[in-house]
Amino acid sequence: WRDGVEVVAMDGFTGFKTAAAEELPTAVPVMDPFHVIRLAGEGLDRCRQRAQQHTLGHRGRAGDPLYRARRTLQTGADLLTDTQRARLDTVFAADEHVQVE
Repeated sequence: WRDGVEVVAMDGFTGFKTAAAEELPTAVPVMDPFHVIRLAGEGLDRCRQRAQQHTLGHRGRAGDPLYRARRTLQTGADLLTDTQRARLDTVFAADEHVQVE
């Protein structure tokens, strides 16, 4: 049955990839969509946090634009409300936030 396995879906844990390569050498390892989105979100958060630290010299606080937009930044463009779009437009208008855009 192993020869019939063409694709192995997994999270980003290296151990799974190693085990799959050993046990199913002809199968193509792919990351499942949930984990792809999660890793992208974590990367965006780290980028946002760096920009926050660089521009204001401290961690995000409730009144800081990037901190307020943290959830909106992870919302799909097709799901944004008008209020959320306006919030992002305000955040991206600042040159120091361009790396988050």
